[in-house]
Amino acid sequence: MPGKARDSRQMSLFDASTPALLGSVGPGVGDVRERDLFRRLSRLLDRELGTLKLHDNQRTILSFKPEGQASARLELRLHRSFLWAPKEVLEAVSTFVRSRRKSPRAREALLRIREHFTQNRTEGGRKRRVVLRPRGETYDLEEMRDRLVAEFFGGRLLVPITWGRQARPRRPGRRRTSTIQLGCYSYEDHLIRVNPLLDDPTVPRAVVESVVYHELLHAALPPVAQGTRRCVHTPEFRRREALFPGNRRAERWIAEKLPELLFGRPRRR
Repeated sequence: MPGKARDSRQMSLFDASTPALLGSVGPGVGDVRERDLFRRLSRLLDRELGTLKLHDNQRTILSFKPEGQASARLELRLHRSFLWAPKEVLEAVSTFVRSRRKSPRAREALLRIREHFTQNRTEGGRKRRVVLRPRGETYDLEEMRDRLVAEFFGGRLLVPITWGRQARPRRPGRRRTSTIQLGCYSYEDHLIRVNPLLDDPTVPRAVVESVVYHELLHAALPPVAQGTRRCVHTPEFRRREALFPGNRRAERWIAEKLPELLFGRPRRR
C-alpha cells in the first residue's frame, strides 16, 4: 500500500551488515546455475520473485524486501553457497521468507539454512570451492551425464558431476572391506561423485552409465520422510531405476568383478 513502511528482513550469522553483492539475477539474466536457482525459488515462494542478488558476504546469509515502495515483487539477497542447495534447503529459505519473524517455523527454517551455510564454507571465511574433474583417462562423465539427462530426464536436470578422489592405500594389518561405493550424490553440495576405479578401459561403459543414472535419480527424486528417517530408495526410485536398459547386466558385472575392483588392480601413480 502507498505510504506503508517497506518490510525488509535480514538474517545474519553475527551482526547485520550490508552484503557485498556480486550478481543480480532476474528472468533471462545470469548464468545457467543462477537462472536455475531463480526458477526454483520462484516456484517455492508465495509471491513473485523480482530479483535475486547473490553475494559472498560471510556475515549475512540472506535478506529480502519489496522491490519498490508499492511493489508486490520481492528482492531477495542470498549467499552464493546456495547455488547448489538441495530442495529441502530452498524450501527452508521459502519458509523463512514467508513466516512471521521469530515464529517456530521461522526458527526451524533458520536452523536448516545455517546448517547448509556452515557446511558449504571453509575456515577463514572463504567459501568452499569444489574442483570438478569430470574428464577421466577413459570416460568423460559430463558427456555421459548430458546424454542420460537428455534421454531420461527431459533435459531439465542440472547437476555437476566429477570423478572422486583416489582411495588411500590400505594400512598394513587393517581388515579388508567387501563393499565399495561406486557413486554418491551429495544433497548438501548438489554434486555427483563417481569412484575413479571405474575410469578404466576394462570397465564397460554401460556399468559407468548405470552408476551415473542411479545418482541422477537421487538428484531428481528427493528423500521421503518416514518417521524420523529419510527414505532415499523409494518405490518410485526403484521403479525408475528398473527402466534403465542393461541395469541388471551392470549389476551382475559389478557383483562378479567387485573383488578385482577392490584388490586385484594396482593403484595408478
